[in-house]
Amino acid sequence: MSEPAGQTSTNQWQQFEVALVKYANLKDWQKVEKVNELMMMALTVQGKPKTRSQLLARQSLAKVHQSVIAQAIAEKESISSDMKQFQATKDGISAYKLTSLCGEIYD
Repeated sequence: MSEPAGQTSTNQWQQFEVALVKYANLKDWQKVEKVNELMMMALTVQGKPKTRSQLLARQSLAKVHQSVIAQAIAEKESISSDMKQFQATKDGISAYKLTSLCGEIYD
């Protein structure tokens, strides 16, 4: 079953899925963002799906997209938590060093 010329094929939607998953698993968020931009442009240009296969392919892409978004949010939260922990540790180490230096001066 062929699709009309100019219409994004189901294979192309699947390629977006594969790219999103690949780059999300690699945690290459810049490439995920680029794929997302290209995907959104294709969806905008394409408009509403015209065939059942197009609809199913887009629904599958939407599920993968949501999964990648959830993964990105989880990664962001993890990094934020790590940064807060690092900052707290850094502050603690700085305070310890300062206290240690002050103790040496007064000893």
